[in-house]
Amino acid sequence: MSESYNVSDKVEPSKKRILVCDDEEPIRLLLNESLNDSYEIVEAVNGRDALRLSTKEHFDLIIMDIKMPNMHGLEAIERIRERKNNIPIIICSAYREMEDDIVVKTSNVAAFMVKPIDIVSLKSKVFELIGT
Repeated sequence: MSESYNVSDKVEPSKKRILVCDDEEPIRLLLNESLNDSYEIVEAVNGRDALRLSTKEHFDLIIMDIKMPNMHGLEAIERIRERKNNIPIIICSAYREMEDDIVVKTSNVAAFMVKPIDIVSLKSKVFELIGT
């Protein structure tokens, strides 16, 4: 007896995963809604949370705020780089002057975007870095 194969039984390929880390809920919501049609989004509320999640789970990209409670974004980036040096990281910060910080310059950050976030530019950068 042969098994039938239904086209609808095909498993969709899993979406690439993005870790969005920002202490402001409206920013996390905006990024989630803007990217979740093409990517699986996981949210972190601070650098410590991002470090914990990135250690336990696989992500294709991290979008990180800098100034957050509990653990500064730059400290989180340094610690993530110690473990996963090749993951692309996009910094989204309201503090343009932080772009010149030594940690940003030496941490192989893929992009630095200033808030308010230009969603079209962000989506373009994400696609450039990890595709869909």
